[in-house]
Formats: sequence, structure tokens, C-alpha cells
Amino acid sequence: MSPVIRLLLSIVCSLSLPVMAAAGQTMNFSGGPEDTRWALSGNVFECRFEQLVPGYGRAVFMHQAGEDVVFQLETDRNLMAYSKADVSITPPGWQPAQRSEILGTAKISNTDPNLTLDSERTNRFLHALLEGRLPTISHHTYYDSNKYIQVQVSATHFTDAYQDYISCTEQLLRFNFGQVSRSKVFFNSGEDNIDKTDTAVLDKIIYYIKNDPRVFAVYLDGHSDNRGRRYDNRQMSKRRVEAVERYFLINGISPDIVTTRFHGDRYPVANNGTAKGRAANRRVTIRLEMKEDMPLPENMVFQLPPDASVAPTLDMPVTNR
Repeated sequence: MSPVIRLLLSIVCSLSLPVMAAAGQTMNFSGGPEDTRWALSGNVFECRFEQLVPGYGRAVFMHQAGEDVVFQLETDRNLMAYSKADVSITPPGWQPAQRSEILGTAKISNTDPNLTLDSERTNRFLHALLEGRLPTISHHTYYDSNKYIQVQVSATHFTDAYQDYISCTEQLLRFNFGQVSRSKVFFNSGEDNIDKTDTAVLDKIIYYIKNDPRVFAVYLDGHSDNRGRRYDNRQMSKRRVEAVERYFLINGISPDIVTTRFHGDRYPVANNGTAKGRAANRRVTIRLEMKEDMPLPENMVFQLPPDASVAPTLDMPVTNR
């Protein structure tokens, strides 16, 4: 490495460490060329792509199955006030002529993560990193409104690390547990047949059950509106729940995990005095239960390739979303 390049790197590194600005008002936290590290872990349910922010915490791109990626800021000790922080994309230090891109504000929370961005701004963060620009969160401290914290995500080594992240996202399931664990299908008055709208819902649930070994129970509950005799309504709700059960069994779901119940018009969720309310009451609800602490099989855990540009994230929790 030439002396000139070595000098430039040392200058950039010194700017990346937590230091007070000349005016004594802003403390900057960011990794530099020498200490920026990307880490990645995942499974078929989620991918966690993160950068350690020296002295502050972690900048995390969290990608859940069935959803878009979101950016989260996790802090070891939060210094920002619990109010709205500024979100922006700033140019790298060697391109000072470029203008910062202002992306609005986001609330600093007193829970972990301390900040979460919507998917649109998260994807703008990822795009900026590919261009070498720096996603930035800025806010005044909780202890002094005249002192500011600036957290920047370093673009160092990002391009290669990003390709490993994409590989992780390619093995995600199409849906996550939260999207299917509480579902409903609805029926026309006096009918118990399953239509195309119903099968689309049930097919998503069946797909998920077959791909998540933690699911150990499926509860089906049949309901009706209050039109007609109570006995007839109870029998109608029975036929409806049996139609859903039959569809599950035909499509490969084990009868050992399915429990059916039927309630007639006993548990309305809407006003039976209106057509809209009665339509909402003519339903079968589907509830999935899972063993949250069950270890995943190795084939469901993302394996980093030998030449990966990222390090593994240890002890990644499996969420139930």
C-alpha cells in the first residue's frame, strides 16, 4: 500500500470514530475502512444482515419471509431523545460536493430496536450503500438538546456482502407465521361449499404448515349467522368446518394435528342485524399453534458459502411473525 493511500485511509478512519465535532456539538458513530464488518445469519423464515457500529450498537437490515426488508437501529445504550430523529443519506467524505438526501424522520423508541424504518426508505438505504453513500440517523441527545448524535452505516465492503444477503433472501418462504396463523374463510348464506377465494387462503396455510415443522396444531372453528333455527345454524357451521377440514386432509395435512369445532350462531363477531354483519359471521376460523423453542433442521438454516464476504451472526433468534 502506498504512503498516500495509507495516509488517506488513516484520515477516513479517524473521522469514523466517535469524536466530538469541531463545534463540540455532534458525536459521530460509524465504522471505517479498517473496522467495518458485515454479518449475516438466516433461515427460511428471516435473514438478518447487520453492521456493528463501533461504540454505539448495530445497524440491521431485517428481512422476514413474505415481507419486504426493514432497517432497524439497535443500541447498546441509547443516547438519543425518545422523539423523532432525522433520517438522511449523506455523501462519503471524499465527495463533499454531493448533497445529502433528506428522508424525513423516524421515532426513537425506548424498546429494542430503538428505530425501525419503513420498507421504502430501507430500500433507499440499500441502494445508497451500493453507490457508496452513507445512511444516517441524527438526533439530539436525551440529556442535552444542544448536543447531537449522528449514526452512519458505512458502505465499506458492502457490495460483496450484499450478494451474500441476496442469497439468503432467495431461500425465504413465501409467507411467515404471522400472515397465516390467524385466518378466516367466509360463506354465502345457506352454503357450505369452498370457493376460489377460500382455496387461495387455505392453500397459503397448507403451504406454510408443510414448510414449518414447528406447527403442531391446527384449530378449525365453524360459525353461522343467526338466520333460521339454532339447531340448523349449528349443523350448517358443522358442515362448513368439515369442508375446510376435508380440504386440508386431501392436500396432505395430517389429521393428527387438526381439531374441529362448530358453534352455530353463538359467537358473532359482527351485528347480525345487517347484511354486512351476517356475512362476517358466516365463517370458519383457522388458528395455527407452534413450538417456538423447537430447533430448526439444518436444511432450513442458511449456510454461508466458504468464500462469503460476511461473518455469521451468532445466536440469531427465530421470530414468529
